[in-house]
This record gives sequence, C-alpha cells and structure tokens, in this order.
Amino acid sequence: MAQSKILLGSGSFMRRLEDVASTAKESLLAQAMTFEGDDAGKWLIKVMKASPAKDKRLLIDSYSKVVINDHFVLSKKYLADKEFRKEIKSTRKLIDEAGEAGIEVKFTNPVGFLGQKYPLRNHKKMVVVDGKHSFLGGINFSDHNFAWHDMMVELSDAKLGSSLTQDFAKTWDGTNQSTAIKTDDGQLYLLNGSKSKSLYDDFFGHIKSAKNSVQIISPYISEPLLGVLRSVADNGVKITIVSPQENNKSIFKNIILSEQQKGYFELKEYPGMSHMKAILIDDEKLIFGSSNYDLVSYYFEQEVVFVSQDNDLIQDFKKKVLSEVREPAVNDQFSKLATWKAVTLMNLLDKIGSVVSKTLLRPH
Repeated sequence: MAQSKILLGSGSFMRRLEDVASTAKESLLAQAMTFEGDDAGKWLIKVMKASPAKDKRLLIDSYSKVVINDHFVLSKKYLADKEFRKEIKSTRKLIDEAGEAGIEVKFTNPVGFLGQKYPLRNHKKMVVVDGKHSFLGGINFSDHNFAWHDMMVELSDAKLGSSLTQDFAKTWDGTNQSTAIKTDDGQLYLLNGSKSKSLYDDFFGHIKSAKNSVQIISPYISEPLLGVLRSVADNGVKITIVSPQENNKSIFKNIILSEQQKGYFELKEYPGMSHMKAILIDDEKLIFGSSNYDLVSYYFEQEVVFVSQDNDLIQDFKKKVLSEVREPAVNDQFSKLATWKAVTLMNLLDKIGSVVSKTLLRPH
C-alpha cells in the first residue's frame, strides 16, 4: 500500500508541497475555493513559479471574485475600509502576476447575473503533482484559512492521482463530475450537489455500516448527516462530534448545541477555529476531503471526498488529530432562541434546497 501522510496545519502542508513541487516534471495543478493576494496566496504562486513542472495551473472558484477575507467585495466595508480595498487589489494583481509567469489561472462556477448562481460553489481543495502526489483536505489559500486548525492528506495512490488529474481537467473545461472511483488505496467520491443523491446514499452507507463508533470532525455539520448519525446511534454505535470552540459561522454551532439536547452523541471540541473535515469509523475507516457534510454541500456544491482503510494513515490521524480533542465548555452557551433560529433556518434550507438546486444545476 502506498505511503500516506497527515499534514496537520498549514506549515506542515507548505513544507511538503514545496519539496514535491520542486521536483515536479510534468504538472502542478492546484484547486481551491478561496485564493487571496495575502501571504498565503503569494506563497503558493512563489512555489508554482519555482517549480520546473511544464504544466502549471491554478483553478479558483468564483467565490474569490466576490468574497475576500470573509467579506463581500461589494459591501459597506469596501467603501469604509482602505485596507480591505487594498486586499482586493492585491488579489487581482497577484493573479495577473501568476499569468505573466506562465501559470494558467481560471475561475470556475460564475456567480451569474445579480449573483443568482452564488450557491453553486466548487468547494474542492486539492493539489496534484505529476499525477502521482495528491493532496486533499480543507485548506484554502488565504491567511485566515492558513491560521485555522486544518489538515491536508498526502496520498501516493497512482490511480487516485490519475483520477484527480482528469477531474481537474474536466472542471477546467466546465464539466462537473458525479462519480465514485475505486483506487489502489480506497474509494474516491466526486460529488456534484443534488445531482449526486445516489452517490451520497452510497457514501452514507460507510457510516451506516459502523459497528462500534463514529467520530465526526467538521465545523459546519447539519442534515442530512445528522439524520444518518441518529439512525446509527439507534443501533448502539457511539457517536462523537468534534466542533470548534470558536466557529466562524455561529449558526452551525447553534445547530450542534440544539442537537446535543437529544442526547445521541457526545460533543467535544478543538480550541479556536477548526476547519477540518474528517470522519473516523470503527478506527478502521477514515474519510476526509473538502465536504462539511452539510445541506449546502448536499444540494449545491462540488466536493471531493476520499475513503481510506490504510491503518498507518488512521494511526497517524489518531496521533496527530484526535490527541488534541478536549471536553467542551459550551453547555453554558446554549440559547434556546439562538438554536431555534438556527434550526428553523436549516429546516427551511432543506425544504427549498432540492427545488432550487435542481433549477440551478444544469446537466453537463
């Protein structure tokens, strides 16, 4: 079985990608939802410039055209904050510099007229080098993403690298895949919102097969995953949800606090903000990638998820990631009004998501 590594934190990811990119021969392909002209973005372009790879391409979701540093470009902040306007200009300038240096840059998923396609984001985060070295996880290329608790996983699975290279090429040409691929070391899922309902059923089957335990790490959990977890808990499986102490999207923290009152899972947390997305099943199966397993992903977004049964990788994950989990100090933060608002909003999104996503998602 090919060697895989947990790269915990942006520093670990940066050091490893620098090494791999410096020896690339054919291709260096990077994809993310967020790319900004700050230190993180400048670092990536520097690495890509220095790489001897012949084919160097960067694929960015159009989210980064309308949102910088978690703020809409066309907002009051743009008029009031000189530093914010500088951030926007720096991002555009860096992309121009990348193009001048021979790095092809393309934006995927246009937001459309008046933003009517804004929900349809390509949420994938991945780097593939020479079709051999694959990096999957949750890290975007921006300073605030680099500062969060997160991970990328390096895999040297030849079939996975080939599949991701092909998916990158299809996305580059405007085609979003919805497929599952058996690789040398696991199962790859390329998901496309509501068009991947049957694939999600298959994916959730991994969780439903749990016999003893399921541990979920994600900042933005909602239905339909919560419904799957409730059914698994009814079969006597121990469920643990790990959520960040300081969630940048409070609605999801309130959803988890509300759901905790039902008593079917144990809640733990990471200090600060954690952006990691991972599921460990029975200490035998590790799931990771870009998906938060929430309604937004389920109905609207393109995601990449990998299921691995590599025991060495699982042990590495337990040692590096689960060792940091702690008991939460959140019980006193439970607010019936706040959680009611959060749950009501999620229920509304669930009701309208299917109809809206089918209208917006066009076949390719």
